[in-house]
Order: sequence, then structure tokens, then C-alpha cells
Amino acid sequence: MVKVFVNGKEVDVDAESTLLNAIVKAGYEVPTLCYLKGIFNEATCRVCIVEVSGGRLVPACAYPVAEGLKVFTDSERVLKYRRAIIELILASHKIKCQSCSMKGGYCQLLKLSKDYGVEGIPICSECSLYGSECLLAKGVPCLGPITIAGCNAVCTNERSPCIGCRGPVSRYDVLEEGVKLYVKYGIDMKDILRLGELFWSSLPTVGIISELFRKFKSGDET
Repeated sequence: MVKVFVNGKEVDVDAESTLLNAIVKAGYEVPTLCYLKGIFNEATCRVCIVEVSGGRLVPACAYPVAEGLKVFTDSERVLKYRRAIIELILASHKIKCQSCSMKGGYCQLLKLSKDYGVEGIPICSECSLYGSECLLAKGVPCLGPITIAGCNAVCTNERSPCIGCRGPVSRYDVLEEGVKLYVKYGIDMKDILRLGELFWSSLPTVGIISELFRKFKSGDET
């Protein structure tokens, strides 16, 4: 057994353990996306980064414990670096929440984006409505597909259209997926633009949204 200090708390762990084992035993948590099946290979997501004695930043899931090692799970450096990693992951992650198998369930990537204030996932990811229950499927204009997540989809879960309280997303690929949904369900572009201008005072992405509507309505998806 070796003695490790996690955020100042002393804990004894097996000498073959990783820092993650020690952190969990000490009663702390760090995000571990690499454990999500089919998403990442082991020790590649890097969001479980922690700071150890000497100021080094290391992945908790792969770094071995050592006698007397001091570990910090939420130092300023750690939180800053972890947020940057989440931003990079989201930048390369295909945002298709409406068709994702995690829709309406627990999505750790969504939770992390909310916890660390990283934009990139729309309200649809939090909506518990499915199939014909989707407001868009009923022809109801809803800003959910182009609105930043983080409110737990209060409106849509109550069978009311999203009014965009969190503001519009700026990512092109998210807007693209959102407009695809609008076209699929026959939602009029004018209704979406009107709602956006009404609840957001102005719609910075109006040009992009208009362009995407024309693109998908014409059948040109190249």
C-alpha cells in the first residue's frame, strides 16, 4: 500500500492503483469520458486531468500512484485546462442530439459542457419528447434545435415550444442540423426567424439560417 494525498486528504491505496482509483477512494470525482463505450479509447480524452506534486498535469485514469504523491483535482490550472479539452472535444464532435441514442437520457458530454460553460450542444439534447411527441413533428415552431443547452428543456418537457432563453448557438454544424430538422418537419423559415428576433432582440445568425433553409429546401446538401 502507498499513501497519497488527494486535495489534502490522506488515503491508502494499492501500489498498482492509478490516481483515479485514489481520487475515488478519497471521495472525489473527476470526469472520465474515455470510459464511455465507443466514444474514446482509454486515456485519450484527457478530461480527467489533475495536478500532481511539482505542478505537472497528468491524466488520472492512466497515471500511477506513488508514495506521498499530492494530487489536486480542481486547481485553477486543472479547471482551465479541462475546459479547453472539452472545447476541443466538442469542436470535433458531431452534434446530432435529435437522433442520438442518448437523447432524453444521461449524456456526460452534455453535463460537462454545462458544468464548464462550454457552448456547442443544443436544447434538443435535453428534451425528453420523442418521435411524434416532438413539437416540431406537430408543426410547432420551436427554437430548441438552434438554442444553447443548459435549462434542462423546461419549456419543451412541458409540451411548450422552446423560446430560446439560453441564446442562439453559433456553431455552423449545429445550425445546419437544426435547419435540417425544420425542413424535415415543414417548419416555415419565417416563423423561426420571427421567434429568434422576438426573443433574442436580434438574430446574429439570420443570414446563415436563411442560407441553410434555401440549401435544404432545394435538396442541395453538398
